[in-house]
Amino acid sequence: MLLPRTALTLLALTAAALPTPAVAASPVTSYLDCSAATNGTGTVTSPWNSLAAANAHLFGPGDQLLLKRGATCLGTLKPQGSGAPGAPVTLAGYGTGTARPVVSGDPASTEQAAVHLYNVEQWELRELEITFADPAATKRERNGLLVEVADLPDGVGSHYLVDDVYVHDVNGDATKWSNGIQFRVSGTVTPTNFDDVLVQNSRIARVDREGLTNRSSWMCRPSYGSGDGCGSTVNWRPSTRLVFRGNTISDTGGDGIVVRAADHALVEHNLAYDLAMRPMGSNAGIWTINSDYTTVQYNEVHHVRRLSDNNDGMAFDSDYGNTGVVFQYNYSHDNEGGFMLFCGACGAGSSSTGTVVRYNLSRADKSRWLFAVGEKNAQMYHNTVYLPAGSTTAIIQDGSGTSATRLTGNVFHNLGTGGYAGFGSNVYQPADFTWTANTFFGNHPANEPADPEKLTTEPGFANAGGSTPEDYRLSANSPSRASGSVIADNGGQDFFGTPVPAVCRPDRGFQQAATFDDTACAPANAVRNPGFETGALSPWTFYGGVTVDTTNAHSGTRAARVGPAQAAAEQVVTLAPNTTYRLSGWGRVSATGTELSLGVKQYDTLGSSTRAAFTATGWSEGTTTFTTGPNATSAKVYCYARSGTGYGWCDDVTVIPA
Repeated sequence: MLLPRTALTLLALTAAALPTPAVAASPVTSYLDCSAATNGTGTVTSPWNSLAAANAHLFGPGDQLLLKRGATCLGTLKPQGSGAPGAPVTLAGYGTGTARPVVSGDPASTEQAAVHLYNVEQWELRELEITFADPAATKRERNGLLVEVADLPDGVGSHYLVDDVYVHDVNGDATKWSNGIQFRVSGTVTPTNFDDVLVQNSRIARVDREGLTNRSSWMCRPSYGSGDGCGSTVNWRPSTRLVFRGNTISDTGGDGIVVRAADHALVEHNLAYDLAMRPMGSNAGIWTINSDYTTVQYNEVHHVRRLSDNNDGMAFDSDYGNTGVVFQYNYSHDNEGGFMLFCGACGAGSSSTGTVVRYNLSRADKSRWLFAVGEKNAQMYHNTVYLPAGSTTAIIQDGSGTSATRLTGNVFHNLGTGGYAGFGSNVYQPADFTWTANTFFGNHPANEPADPEKLTTEPGFANAGGSTPEDYRLSANSPSRASGSVIADNGGQDFFGTPVPAVCRPDRGFQQAATFDDTACAPANAVRNPGFETGALSPWTFYGGVTVDTTNAHSGTRAARVGPAQAAAEQVVTLAPNTTYRLSGWGRVSATGTELSLGVKQYDTLGSSTRAAFTATGWSEGTTTFTTGPNATSAKVYCYARSGTGYGWCDDVTVIPA
């Protein structure tokens, strides 16, 4: 926070003077008309006629700087002074007509931006036009609008609104310091961040390199790795209440929208297209890096290019250093690099964890639907993917780095030839991915994933191949209806805003078409293949002697048999944090002295476990309860036989909310 100008009047009081309340200056409206022949005093009848005059003025709470509509100011607007909470400084236009006031950066200058707000706060910008073109096409760092804070006394730059601003033709270089609009934290002395930033209803076109972004010099923490000069330094200070909403980004040399070093940022209702149009390295549509709990929703991204120097080119990217990022209710189509990138392993020693991708539509994206380059505990569920005839798009392209991704209730309508492949020298690693209740229609490559609830029947879209999300609603007789898998903490609605079940089985894909009554449904079992009735152990893993037995079932026709030496069947189940669950199941042993355990472990950061024990030779039910940790989204269920003289059997295993 910066001192208001009225506070400076206190310095004039002598020690002997009686205390006198400071009187706040009345807000002042200043006028700038760069088409005026002579420089005035800043009034509406005698406006300033140069940016230099405006830059020399100290603005305060409630002040306005109004630029003449239809007039163009050449140079850099770099005003001084700050507003106050409830009394921001306003930068906008005045006069008649619909033409915007224009600030055009001087290509002969060395300035970083056409409009540069530096170490000021509480500013609101409305209805401006900003450009920084260079007819000679000389490439260097250039920004249309740059909002920058560095080493602020209290470490927080507060309240910035950018509303209905048009930024275009910014001839920047290929570095990520060149943008249409950027909020930048620099400095190395006082940890600093932005708080309360809203960019909305604005348009950015024909800019190099990036469209709408933020960044910070206070970025280092273990999950970000040792790159960018971080080494072992830990100084991460995220910006808060950062919102990019309702903007249109087009014709960028590189990225569209990027969120960096932020906590609970929101990117929604944006349209981004014709991105990464020029050779400027690896770029994507909308992505987040080194941020926690960013939500990217209700955006449309299309026609991101993938030129020869671009490994990416997809619509969305959860990059490294992220925790708990959510991509939901987005529409991606015709992007040359695909739909989604997981890039947790893209930095030196970096990681990302807990990314959720749900209720999105991907249509005719190219290269790959998912490019997986390292991610921990990611979930991709209830997405719809349509690939037309002639497509070579891979469903998954596996890059370097270990991934652990769960894919549940997705619909893949693949009329092309792509399947599951590696990237470069890497090969597709099936163990990195767990599949449940997905629909695979069309192409069936030899390495199609094992899925205990797989459907291969046509999903029955309203108009497969159509160009709108409405075309991919499920028809009344679709087998993908009411056949998905319940996901805890599922966001509560589908792509279209329709509520989704919390207990009943949901539809597969990005739409909930079937009606449901959660009060009439039994709680969903988190355990897949709970009675081993598929005839195979999958998705249970095992060690020692474990088989599916067809002669000793508690119900149905099959059960899991473990032993006689030490052996176990195990399954990782997806759960919600901070939730109490009940593990139940049936067990028996073949001989006295054999002990069988049905248990659960790894449901919190302490590595806790609990179990029910079976020592009887007849079937009996065992039950135990457990509570997941605040950040836990999974646990491991096991059927375990100690060394003994006989076998043990487990059947009808359930994990449901208690």
